[in-house]
Amino acid sequence: MKPAPFALALSLGCLLSAFAPAAAPAHSDQLNKAVQAALGKCGVSPKLSGDLSEAAADLMAAYDLEQALPRHSYRAYRAQGWTSTYHGDLTWVRRTLGEQCGKWQGYTQYGLATDGERMGLILGTPARVDLTQSRRWLNDFLAATNKARAQGQKCGGKLMNAVGPLKWDTRLEAAAAKHATDMVKLDFRGHTNPKDGSGPLQRASGYGFRGSVGENIQYGSITAGEAVKNLLTSPGHCENLMRPEWKLFGAAVNNGTTKTLFATYWVQVFGAE
Repeated sequence: MKPAPFALALSLGCLLSAFAPAAAPAHSDQLNKAVQAALGKCGVSPKLSGDLSEAAADLMAAYDLEQALPRHSYRAYRAQGWTSTYHGDLTWVRRTLGEQCGKWQGYTQYGLATDGERMGLILGTPARVDLTQSRRWLNDFLAATNKARAQGQKCGGKLMNAVGPLKWDTRLEAAAAKHATDMVKLDFRGHTNPKDGSGPLQRASGYGFRGSVGENIQYGSITAGEAVKNLLTSPGHCENLMRPEWKLFGAAVNNGTTKTLFATYWVQVFGAE
């Protein structure tokens, strides 16, 4: 299976080329408050990240963003870095960041470093799903899947008519969860477990499901809606999702690690019995 593409925008450099006028050096807490105020006026409120702050210090030490993030085990879905000399002038920082509001949209975390004269700032969104909210994500996954089925789809060059909704099945959920866990644990992709040779049918049967099954896997998305959208761009996955014989559905999502092939793993299992 070819994974759907996922967004990773990494940029580094002096997005702002001007130099601030000389002023007394600012304490890092004061700088942090100035950055928070500027971002707040831009309508964003990312949370301060220790890992991104350490990576921001690396930017000041001339590391590229692509080097700095993995040095601190930060796997980014999106990230943007900025360094500048500001001479401790907090007014300049607030004004300059405020003039660049469009650049700071859509990020959930930020990191900040300074030596009083220079500063490094990284805004990022980690390539992770909040698994403490996994039930909500799985409900969203089912809802997005059923919405796609209800609308009908063009899967590559093939028109697929609208079909009925799927109902949640805990046996198929368990099969999907096992596969999502194993893909991370064993660091592989695809439908066949390299350790025990099991495929979708064997996994579902192991949890008491007696019938036919199908499976879709999507890598790299951080929301259920995005996962379904990416699956629909692949003709084979799209056709599988739209098959009218499917009546039951189970799913799972898991996060990868900094060492796995992908950042996230979404699994759909369809069934009919």
